[in-house]
Amino acid sequence: MKELTLKIPSMHDEMSAKRVASIIEGIRGIEDVNVDFQSGIVNVYYDENQVIDEKIKYVVTKNGFDVKEL
Repeated sequence: MKELTLKIPSMHDEMSAKRVASIIEGIRGIEDVNVDFQSGIVNVYYDENQVIDEKIKYVVTKNGFDVKEL
């Protein structure tokens, strides 16, 4: 299992945090997602044999959120 930490500045309330979590959880290979909308930080735990960092960032960006890797 691998960890990816993202900063999502446009995630500023509980509703957008739930949306981001749902988007990421829908990607094959995701094991767990921890979201803190107050800091804009998302920790993603995933199986690196099924998905890569770039795909996770791409899917979140495609759904309208700015993403920065920490």
